[in-house]
Amino acid sequence: MNISKKSLLIGLIFISSFVFLFFIPFGIKKNNTDYDKVFLEPNKEASLNEINFYNIENNQFFLKDFKGKVLLINLWATWCLPCKIEMPALDRLQASIGDDNFEVIAIAVEKTNILKIQEFYQEIGLNNLKIYHDNSTKSGLFSKAKGLPLTFLVDHKGNEVGRRDGPWEWDDDEVIEIIKSYKKLLIN
Repeated sequence: MNISKKSLLIGLIFISSFVFLFFIPFGIKKNNTDYDKVFLEPNKEASLNEINFYNIENNQFFLKDFKGKVLLINLWATWCLPCKIEMPALDRLQASIGDDNFEVIAIAVEKTNILKIQEFYQEIGLNNLKIYHDNSTKSGLFSKAKGLPLTFLVDHKGNEVGRRDGPWEWDDDEVIEIIKSYKKLLIN
């Protein structure tokens, strides 16, 4: 069987076009591709309403106490090196866009004295994040954490809208735009 080069070329162009047109829809993501780069889908099995923690004055809080705000919640520990690396970015994020409609809540999930957490904040120069502590470490269980750090975004209704395992540059422009879009929903 003798196939001419012209026929072979036309056939390859046709097949390539078909493959291209067939696979394009599978490459299209949600409208906000930045969101997909930063956050994974929420964990439907998580019980975020059960998460409770204390501040430096030993006042107890639940996430529902912050309903009406967009929250970026970070579970971390002083012994966790990736946590230590990302904490300054969380502090800068709180400084740049934290307000009545948005807050970064960094919860130290470890069995230690809260004064050790305060020393940690001073040691690495955190000035904008409030000190929160979960001495019971149940926040990890309720959030279905696979490890630390774990960060999840919660809308103003108290629903988890996305999560990220591991460290991230939380004051990055992509993150700020995502959070601002959720803040805008709250205002509108």
